[in-house]
Amino acid sequence: MNLTNNPPENNLPPRRKIWFPIILILVATAAVVLFFGLRNKAIEPKTGYEEDQLPSIKIVVTNGCGYEHLAADFASALKDKNIEVVSLSQTPKPIYDKTIIVIRKGDMQDLERLKKMTGIQRWTSAYNEYYSADFEIIVGRDYEQFIPKKGRRD
Repeated sequence: MNLTNNPPENNLPPRRKIWFPIILILVATAAVVLFFGLRNKAIEPKTGYEEDQLPSIKIVVTNGCGYEHLAADFASALKDKNIEVVSLSQTPKPIYDKTIIVIRKGDMQDLERLKKMTGIQRWTSAYNEYYSADFEIIVGRDYEQFIPKKGRRD
């Protein structure tokens, strides 16, 4: 019986001693990449849903050209769409010739949905985390392109 305090010898060849940590690091890296890839896939926006199955988009409708009741008429024209009008307002100076969407808190995916529902293609961003809605639509003098004749007070 050998009672010496010698540790057992490591009989791995020198090449295996070098490759083992490298392979371990590669496997760990692949596991991390796979984990985050699958997690991001699960967080990605859901596609294949109908518009009425998605949450409504919150907007503020602003009269940008000074025509009487224009913001209310525009909001009324949106009532059958998946859009929630949270308030109506007026610009201080009615100078808008073209209708525009302003991103306040929303994201690009919701912007694309809003553009599709309204037909408005012009947009800009003015982020404000305290704004009451995700988007603002400033209605310009070209409003007739976006409001059907039956939805307007003439």
